[in-house]
Amino acid sequence: MKVRIEANEFDKKLLLEKLNDNGKEHHLAFIAADEGFDYRIEFKTFQQTTADGSRRSAAKTAVYDKDGNALFRFSRDSRYTDTGATNAVAKEIIKRLRELK
Repeated sequence: MKVRIEANEFDKKLLLEKLNDNGKEHHLAFIAADEGFDYRIEFKTFQQTTADGSRRSAAKTAVYDKDGNALFRFSRDSRYTDTGATNAVAKEIIKRLRELK
């Protein structure tokens, strides 16, 4: 699948890596593309403070089809690292894309 990931360079690289890592078991491969993409993904990791005052990583995403129609959006919170939050997002993106097909 060709995807356009809109994120800072670090987040973009990490999300693409996690999509491919998790996509293997479903025979899915993701390729970064600026044109001719199947899906556009807005993605961002961020830090949040929990109720007990500790810091946790979180990530949010919105996914659109090639025509710009919103397909879904969600966030994953309270992970220990940005990598963990990104991995959780990648798994959910794959799950939801598979459900759409």
